[in-house]
Amino acid sequence: MASTNKTPNLRLNRWLDTDRPKRMDFVSDNNIIDAALGTHLNDSASHLTPSEKDKVDEPFEICILYGTGESSTSLTFDFNPSFVLAYKISAPACEYANSKNVVNTAYATRRGTSSGISLSNNQVTFYQGNVPDTNYYNNMNKNNSQYVVIAFK
Repeated sequence: MASTNKTPNLRLNRWLDTDRPKRMDFVSDNNIIDAALGTHLNDSASHLTPSEKDKVDEPFEICILYGTGESSTSLTFDFNPSFVLAYKISAPACEYANSKNVVNTAYATRRGTSSGISLSNNQVTFYQGNVPDTNYYNNMNKNNSQYVVIAFK
């Protein structure tokens, strides 16, 4: 005899002391559980893809860039960053010197960037030198300087 009571979600047997379970009751419950779990496990909309899981497990990469003094230098990541933040170690974000705004911190997104940096797919480029027709000086690749670069997936 099937149980008098059922569980609220999957309607599995919940026997009373007076019920007499039969093998078919257990087989029926196992089929219900298998169908529910199988449907859930095969539902790709409810689960993260491997690349989505990677973003959750390791959402960003941090590295140190060593300035070369060249007009530009680049870093290439093994993913396409959605956001990059870079700053010169032990320097203010921006300072005023020699009638110029010196840029020591920069950011880049897929939709736009600040002065001193650019982003194209998985490559980030850092710039050093005067910005034409402005009073900005990009200081993102100064020789013998170190920069922290944080790239978000």
